[in-house]
This record gives sequence, C-alpha cells and structure tokens, in this order.
Amino acid sequence: MENQDLDLIGKTVGNMPYKIGIVDQNGNLKNQFVAKASTNRIDIPEQMLSGSGSTGGSTGGNTGGADSNHPSAGADYYAGSLADGEITQRKLEWSGTDDPTKSNKITFADDPGTKLFGQFDGITILGHIQKTVMTKGVLGAVTSVPINYDPKNVVKAGYFTTTAPYPLYIKTASLPVGQKVPIQITGTGEHLSGKNVKAPILSLTFNVDKTMTIEHTAGYDNDGDAAGATGANYQYVVDRIATFSKQNAFAQLPPSVNLFSGSASGDITLTGPSNYFENVMDGIEITFGQYATANNIVNDLFHNLNKLGNYRLNVSDIGIRTIRIGKEDLIIGNKINLLSKLKFPSTINNFEVDGGGYGWNKWSANVKFDSIDNNLLIVKENSVINLGFNIIVSKTDGTVKTPFKLNVSKVTTYKD
Repeated sequence: MENQDLDLIGKTVGNMPYKIGIVDQNGNLKNQFVAKASTNRIDIPEQMLSGSGSTGGSTGGNTGGADSNHPSAGADYYAGSLADGEITQRKLEWSGTDDPTKSNKITFADDPGTKLFGQFDGITILGHIQKTVMTKGVLGAVTSVPINYDPKNVVKAGYFTTTAPYPLYIKTASLPVGQKVPIQITGTGEHLSGKNVKAPILSLTFNVDKTMTIEHTAGYDNDGDAAGATGANYQYVVDRIATFSKQNAFAQLPPSVNLFSGSASGDITLTGPSNYFENVMDGIEITFGQYATANNIVNDLFHNLNKLGNYRLNVSDIGIRTIRIGKEDLIIGNKINLLSKLKFPSTINNFEVDGGGYGWNKWSANVKFDSIDNNLLIVKENSVINLGFNIIVSKTDGTVKTPFKLNVSKVTTYKD
C-alpha cells in the first residue's frame, strides 16, 4: 500500500506543469513562463494579464515596470533573478583595474554604438567595496569587502550590505551620451556605528568618443568624533562590465547534473548549459583528477633518486580537488583568476612513482609548493570553458622547479 501511495505521488508530481504557454487564436505559442527554481512558482507579469506587456533587448524578455520588492537606486534597477535565469546575453566588455582614488576612462572590448549597447537592454556592473579603516582621524589598512544585496537591509558579517540592486543593472536609456549618472550604494553596509553614515557613490559618464568615465565618491561609517573620527571609509570599485538583456524565467538544471566527465584540459565543452549559462542553477562545480602528473622530472628534486618515471601528486592530499564558479561569474569572455579559490600547503608531503616500487615517500624537507601556472579559467561561447594549469613544485631553496599537470575529471551544476 505504501509503495502504491509513493507511486501515485511520483506520478502526480511528474505530471505537474512547470511552465505556462500563452498562445494566439490559432494555437501558436507567443510567450511562456517557467516555474522559478527558487520558489517552484510560475509567475505571470501583471502587464501580460492587462494586455500591455513590454519587451526588452533582443530577447523579447518582459521588462514590465518597477519592482516594489526590489526598489531601484537611481539608474540601478532590479532587472531580474540570475538564479532563475532571467538575465541573459551577458558578454564581458571591460575588466581591469579601477582606481577609486581618481577618475578612470575605460574602453569597451566591442563598439558600443552611439546608444550604449542598444542591441541589449543595457550594461551590468560587478565590483566590490574598498574599505579604508580610520582610527581617530588617521587612515589605516585597506581591504576588499564583498557585496551582499539584501532589499531588507539585514547586516551580514564580513559583507557590505546594500539595498541597491546588485549586480548593478543600468538600462541603455539611462546612460545618454555626455550625461553623468550617479548611483548611490545605499544600505547598512557593515553597520559599524550607525552614527555618522554616508553611502558611497559610483558615477558613470558615457562619452561621445564611446568610452566611459568612472568616478567615485567615498562613503563612510564612523563615530562622528569631531576631534578625529573612528570607523571606516568605503568606495565602490568596478571589476567587470558586461552587456545584459532580460528574459522570462529559464528552467534550471537540477543540482549535481553531470555536464562533463573524462580527463581534459584546455577547451572543455559542457553538455547541458544554455548559451549564456542561464540554466546552471547557482553555478558549476569543477572536480580535478585524483593525480597531478609529471613525466621524467629531474632526480635532484627528490633526494637524487636514481629513478626516472611518471611522478604524481595526490590532489586530495594537496587539498584542491574541487572548486566552484558562481553563476554571477559565468559571463562570456570572463577570465577568472583561480588563485583565490585554490588553497595550497606550503610543503607537499607525498609523491608516487608509477611502477617503481617506491610507494609513498616523505620528502617535505626537500620539496615545497611554488606557484600555479596558467591559473585562469576562461568562459567561452557555446558552453565551453578553458581551463588547464600546472602545480609548480620546487626544492625548498626555490631551485629545480617542476610542473605537475592537473586535468579536469568532472563538471556539474551545484546549489548553494
């Protein structure tokens, strides 16, 4: 009886709709709305019910009006949910060093036209907060603080909480040529004191020569002591600028779906992701092979062993078996530095020689982790990622550097 009940439940769930289609009088599909992965709910925009729906960019996504649950911050507005696949056509147009102490003019990778990337809905901006500690009026340590977007403005330890929609989304029409557009990064921030507080401001100007000028106005949170305030100053630093367009919610792949398996480096084609990675849940998890290998390395690295062969390091021992790349970073053309995601020990304790009878040997006194070679992951078109790096080890005096090649064995989706 219990099995019959479970079977009935399974059939019922399996037959439940996950999207609604809108058709014309001839039965032709005109629009569709997919259940959001975060809520399992199918949302139909109010504009569609009143027959006044609008579209955005070249994708035909519904832009609608203001979102009362996600208030705009000037030109920065809530364009939709990355998690639910409502943001598409993200292609990197700039990344680099944005110095918050001065005005910076940047050049886009592609011609933006006279209306800033008018073939899309606009641009999206990712960045971080630069924090400068102040003690009795004296500026001190400078650190980077990640951004936490929360419309409810709840403090999150280790983050700068903002009610300004993040990532930033700015419509093409909001950045006319020659007009300086300020965006206030409102919110509680780190909530150091709450006494003397000002939000940082990012200002953007789309210039007639098709460049963009980025300017910064520092915010602060301090105790307001006129003799010398204690607290911190904050500035918004731009890391990446990409195009974007809106679309309806996109059905998400379940977590842990296998997108690649094998052993590869360089260009790796994934099976399952949509063109702009809209459907990969919260991102992709990359699993490396069990071993990093080196062929015919210099004996002197290993206590002058009289043996040449295929040496390998156990990746699990090193502690870098898997890394995660969030959907936020899966922008076409983005180059992701993996060093911040990889944690290495200062010394490496074990190695193995294929067919040599040496088994596992201790050589931590002789060998250390040196560096990573080719540490970038590149997001490419057609569901391709480019990844392939070497673990460089050396003698403790820094000599006899040897690369151990590390291949990818599996790529899956994941859910935070």
